Amino acid sequence: MKKMIKKIKEKDDLIVFLLILCISFGISMNMFISSNDEIWNFQNVYKMYNGFKIYQDINVIITPLFFWCANIIFHILGANLFIFRLSHCFVMAILFLFIYKILKKLDIPKPIALLVILLLNVQEFFLIIRTSFNYNNMAFMFAVIGIYILISKKSKRNWIIQAIISILIFLTKQNIGIYYILANIIYRMISNDTKPQKIKQIVKYVTLTGTGIGLFLFGMLIDNNLLNFLNYTFGGLLEFADENVIIEIPCIIYIVGITIINVIISIFIIKKKCFLNEQEENIKILFTFSIVFLFISYPIVNWSHVLLGVLVSVINLVYIVYNIFKPFERKLYKIVKIIDFLFVIILIAFVGYYIMVWGYHIKSNEYPYSWKEPFFGGIIEKEEYEANKKVIEYIKNNDENVIVLSNRAALYMIPLKRNNGDFDLPFKGNFGMKGEKGLIEKIQSMTNTTFLIYENESSIYYQEVEETKEYIKNNKQYMGTIEKFSIYE
Repeated sequence: MKKMIKKIKEKDDLIVFLLILCISFGISMNMFISSNDEIWNFQNVYKMYNGFKIYQDINVIITPLFFWCANIIFHILGANLFIFRLSHCFVMAILFLFIYKILKKLDIPKPIALLVILLLNVQEFFLIIRTSFNYNNMAFMFAVIGIYILISKKSKRNWIIQAIISILIFLTKQNIGIYYILANIIYRMISNDTKPQKIKQIVKYVTLTGTGIGLFLFGMLIDNNLLNFLNYTFGGLLEFADENVIIEIPCIIYIVGITIINVIISIFIIKKKCFLNEQEENIKILFTFSIVFLFISYPIVNWSHVLLGVLVSVINLVYIVYNIFKPFERKLYKIVKIIDFLFVIILIAFVGYYIMVWGYHIKSNEYPYSWKEPFFGGIIEKEEYEANKKVIEYIKNNDENVIVLSNRAALYMIPLKRNNGDFDLPFKGNFGMKGEKGLIEKIQSMTNTTFLIYENESSIYYQEVEETKEYIKNNKQYMGTIEKFSIYE
């Protein structure tokens, strides 16, 4: 028994990875197909899988690494929602594994580190996982790996690895990449190194990072896609920021509360030299990244962005609190182990139920999708499936090109393997420098085109182009309805 326990302790990283993988699988798979971030990202990757070119044919506003990786996965394993969600499960498992490894590297005992991971699962993991496979989670996965390496190897050559990590993050999502680069520079400025060492490290880091990003841009130029890339990823930034600001009050209260506590405690400990030099250096790393990553929450201040934005703040606070209460560690050790055990049992039971429910739907004789269909793996209500099928048949049998000017466009265009470019994701900030006016100009030059406009107010997404819809209603002929869509020609 003792030997078995010892082996388990030695393989704790693998156990944590498999535990998170299992949890994420149960939560991720047991979700209904609906018009949301998951389907919009899936649509863009599926378009690439079917031969359409990112930025040239598809209005992607994010740097391309996530989409490239997902497209490669599709070509290797299959192009459907099951594979898409499975990929997300591995990203989540890696992300939380490295959070666990960071905590261990900070000399936090394994049972306490595991408890933190489990609490994060309950607090935010269930929410983050429901956003499914996306560039935010993938970029943050790279960021957490980078922070782990920074804490693990405070060597003179660490700047090389950090530059590589920075490039990967930037190519996954440009703003998170910029925040990571900025945090790296700030940390090196406040580190315990001498001034000449700081300058040398920063110059080499920035030079290598800039060179990597420059080579990527040169590759886009060679591919005749640089202007398209710059237009979509940076051209629509002002419109996106102006038109898509969302502030949820509970999120503001949460992020402000966490930040105030984090700032006060961290600065106090650093100024008063409360901890050992190595511990203080760790706090400098975590504190710097925690503050800079708060900007991830802007301009869409909702739970999925806020919980990612404060994740490093939480890690930093856990580290500080643990060191403050370290004298009481032995008294709490047994209690923490019991809590861990109960937590794991409850989570496995909960996730097991979710997997059983998903399996029941997939194995049902009424399940409408086969492996080769893009929506295989997702659950859909029968009424929703039938309604979507009618719209798909209408589009397929129409002599004119049909544009669904709605956030629901992906539900129809994915099965049809069609691409209407900007119109398949008609959100403000997604059209490059010309913005929504450019979209209206395209409509003015179109012929033999039918437009479907969704009239169910409760299902209209806040980012949708209302001005464009009004233009169509005022300038096109109303032809009737189909499944809550008004038809205009």
